[in-house]
Amino acid sequence: MGPRETRWLKRTVLIGLGGTGKEALLRVKKKYVEVFGEVPPLVRFLLIDTTPAATDAIHAEDPEGRTTEVSLEPNEVLFIEARGASMLPRTHDEIRQWFPPKADLKSNIISGAGQIRALGRLALFANAHCVYEGLRALLSQARDYLLERPAIEHRYVYRAYTPHLTVCVIGSLAGGTGSGIFLDVAMILRDILKDEDQLFGYLLLPDIYINRPGTQNVEANAYGALRELDYYMSLEGTHRYSFGGREIEVRKKPFDMVFLVNNRNRAGKTFNDIEHMAELLGLGAFLVSGPLGKEQADVFDNIVMQLTEQQGAFYGKRAHFASFGAAELRFRPEQVNLERARREASDALQRLFSADGREWGVTEFERKLHAVVTSELPKSDPLDVPRPTASRARSRDEECWRTAQEAFRRLEERACEESVELLKKEIARFEQELAGEIERSFGLYAIPSFLDGLEKLRTQAHELAQQLKRDLDDEQQRRKESDSKFAQQLPVQRRWFGRLRADDEEQPKVNRSTIQQRWEMARAIGHKEARWRAAFELEKALEQKIEELRWLQGAASEWLTRFAGQTQQAVAPTVKDVLPFTVTLPPPYLPQQSTSTGGTSDGLERLKQRGFAQLCENPERVLDEVFRPSAASSLRDWLIDVARRERSDYLREAVERALVELDALSAPAWDYQDAWLANPHVARREQVHIIGIEDKNDSLHPLLVGEFRKIFAGNVDATRKLAVVSTGDPKRIYLYKIEASIPAFTLQGIEMYRERYLDLSSDRSFHVDRQLEQHIPELVPVPSGEDAALIWTKAQLFGLIRYDSRTMTFQRRGQQDSSKEGWHELGRSLGQAFACFQRDFFGFKELESMVNERERGETRNRLPQLINSVREALDYSRKQLELANSSGNGTGYQTPEDRRVLEAQIAVLQRWQEELVSYRPPDREYKFPTLGAE
Repeated sequence: MGPRETRWLKRTVLIGLGGTGKEALLRVKKKYVEVFGEVPPLVRFLLIDTTPAATDAIHAEDPEGRTTEVSLEPNEVLFIEARGASMLPRTHDEIRQWFPPKADLKSNIISGAGQIRALGRLALFANAHCVYEGLRALLSQARDYLLERPAIEHRYVYRAYTPHLTVCVIGSLAGGTGSGIFLDVAMILRDILKDEDQLFGYLLLPDIYINRPGTQNVEANAYGALRELDYYMSLEGTHRYSFGGREIEVRKKPFDMVFLVNNRNRAGKTFNDIEHMAELLGLGAFLVSGPLGKEQADVFDNIVMQLTEQQGAFYGKRAHFASFGAAELRFRPEQVNLERARREASDALQRLFSADGREWGVTEFERKLHAVVTSELPKSDPLDVPRPTASRARSRDEECWRTAQEAFRRLEERACEESVELLKKEIARFEQELAGEIERSFGLYAIPSFLDGLEKLRTQAHELAQQLKRDLDDEQQRRKESDSKFAQQLPVQRRWFGRLRADDEEQPKVNRSTIQQRWEMARAIGHKEARWRAAFELEKALEQKIEELRWLQGAASEWLTRFAGQTQQAVAPTVKDVLPFTVTLPPPYLPQQSTSTGGTSDGLERLKQRGFAQLCENPERVLDEVFRPSAASSLRDWLIDVARRERSDYLREAVERALVELDALSAPAWDYQDAWLANPHVARREQVHIIGIEDKNDSLHPLLVGEFRKIFAGNVDATRKLAVVSTGDPKRIYLYKIEASIPAFTLQGIEMYRERYLDLSSDRSFHVDRQLEQHIPELVPVPSGEDAALIWTKAQLFGLIRYDSRTMTFQRRGQQDSSKEGWHELGRSLGQAFACFQRDFFGFKELESMVNERERGETRNRLPQLINSVREALDYSRKQLELANSSGNGTGYQTPEDRRVLEAQIAVLQRWQEELVSYRPPDREYKFPTLGAE
């Protein structure tokens, strides 16, 4: 097994809420299996739901084409149930403080929250300790340093390029569970996370659920949830509340960025299947963890930083919300080419690994084998082993002999070491020449021929090593016997009665001749041992080469078996999954022959060109590269071939259609009213497009140059912001678009959410806290009561609002006729008409503009008449209020709302009258002298 590739990721925690969160988490896991072949240890999952989900599973196809089942592990599911739920608001102090009085109750919450947001939150509070400790343990596990330690069971080495966490909360705003708990989960996470960690929300809007059975609350739920979210995202200072006896303190807004996702994107694509939206949420969460590489994560983090620090407001409403779009381009030509490639590979490997009777001659290497061990060895004395000196007296022979023997031993060692070093070079030269000959002969001879030749050489090396070992043993035995015999002659006899014996007068035995003879013998023994070791090393080297060839044969056989299985799966795939955000090339609807862009040559010849050394180093990679169809090896090369075709070519037209579809699918998954965001004095929107290709430095990639790139350009601004990142994946292209930020009230359909919310709020609650129902601001930028009363009163005086046929109406700009069609109905009573007027922001802004124009003209040209009209209107309003306050008057101003409108009108008219009376226009023109024209 070769070295494993390193994959850089974020330390990511993905938390799914409710049914939508569950489906999204399953699809994130599926994406990891498809791209990585496994779920990386740096990514953690947790589902919080009021419905058990342990048995839910979907299928995925790994990079080898194997089909596997993907599901959530038991430790990745936190089931929050509440038995006896109807008693909790009466017995639980924390819940009593917030539970809305108009919220419906259920006896038990064990199979969903029934689209009631307060019940979802109730189930969360009922399991407060388990939820808090579970989230804290999850974040602690995600920071574990062992996650970056290479593990045997993982395909890649995973590295985190930042120690900080990226946490994504995924759910829906439409139901009861996700919509009811997403804010609490975010605030609990804020309480646990570090300031450097990032927290993102991925929230699905309700349109996908509209008109389905049992979904009458989805729009109102979403509106209530968006109001609460907008309120907390705008809240300054620290927010505290009690959760399970623990004080939750939030010093930051709930999310660093909130991504709203709808079933219609900015390109007009509509998705009507809930699973499709889960696929998009899963793809977005998959990409945010950084599988596109470190560059993609840096780009994304920079965008988040810009958006979170963005200043400005739209009509007084802060822009907190973003969206994203994502799509994937897959290169899948296997159905066209893999079967042909399998047959070609099978034929080539059969010829390479089957005996063909041809003999690979090794006569020359037999000679070289003997030449290595018989090479001439140095006879010079080692500098670090001095030659011993002869004895000067018979009485000193023993001492000198002991010293000499130590020198002889060192000489044997050093002579052997120096000779081994020299022979190693000869052995290396032999191995190099042998490898070169195999490399040159590779493809000309079958592997069994190489094995036979190498086995012959190994046998000779073994016999040579045995012979040299016998010679060495014989020489060492002779040396031992000679030394023993010589040592017996060394002892000197002692004095006898004061006289020396005759032996004491003899010459020393350890003389120069003895030392020279023994010195040469020690050098010879050292050389013999070196030659034996060299022969033994040659035998081991040849044995290793034989094992390498046998291992190669087995590896090639395993590869061919696996390749055949992949081919069968590719031609007849078993996973029948709908991938709405995936575009496939070559287009599957085209005939197979029309999608091919190049031919192939003989497989064995291509293998020969790669060389024997590369094949042995990594047979799986080489065989993949050689025998995978050339058209399937690289999307880049295939697209280059397609781009060279004429524009009228059928294949090129089909590819361009696919790229246009990819661009449209990746449009941000929401829609909004541009008219709300066109004011140049407010905050700007950020649009960033990220394209992930194999190598961002590839200046010739067809999606970065030429005609294909124009498809992704969009406009000048989008072109400038197109960020290119490297994926290292030759068969996938990712297109990822982020758009931010806008206020929630600009969303397409928000008025429908609001209308549904207002219609149903009279008898039920769509909030998760009783205090929020009355105190949080409106989501839409309605004018304040004072501003509305001011324009309302002045518009009546100027005839822009009038009472006609028992109905109050107002006139829009550009419709200055007296016909009924030019006037828009507000209501039949003052209170009803004023409330309708205050809710109509567009109408308010139009009347404000017209009122200001009329007031400037009347003040300048007819000030006395204007003062008189204001006085009459003030008197009339006071009389109407007096009548309204008297009982039984039959005036029609009987409701408190009517009387409040009259009171507001009177206050406006009083202030206006005072302003007009004190107004002093200039009595003469101010003309500063200027230099006149010549």
